[in-house]
Amino acid sequence: MAIGKSILGSEKASAQLQHLEVRIEVMRRKFAKYFNGFDRTPPIVEFDQIKREFREFATVGFATGQARFKAQNLIARWNLLKNIWERDMQRMEEGKFRPNAHHTSHAKDAKIDDLGE
Repeated sequence: MAIGKSILGSEKASAQLQHLEVRIEVMRRKFAKYFNGFDRTPPIVEFDQIKREFREFATVGFATGQARFKAQNLIARWNLLKNIWERDMQRMEEGKFRPNAHHTSHAKDAKIDDLGE
């Protein structure tokens, strides 16, 4: 174990994991509203706060294997969402992002299928 690395017990780890899961869900909803045009500004302040929390959380040890497994899954989920949001924000800045672009391509495919019958 590294010096300065704290170890969370089951109850504290569970509470921390629950808190971060809620924060991710709130952030997911805020980014969805931003990317779909309902909000004009991205939730950058909250995003940076959660990034900081996850950096600190990644240095924590866990008393049980179950808590460690859940933490690793949550960190992986966070990293995936963070990368998607950062990529989409960059695309918006470059003018290459279209909200719900994946929905329009499915709609076009559906129209083509209808014409083929």
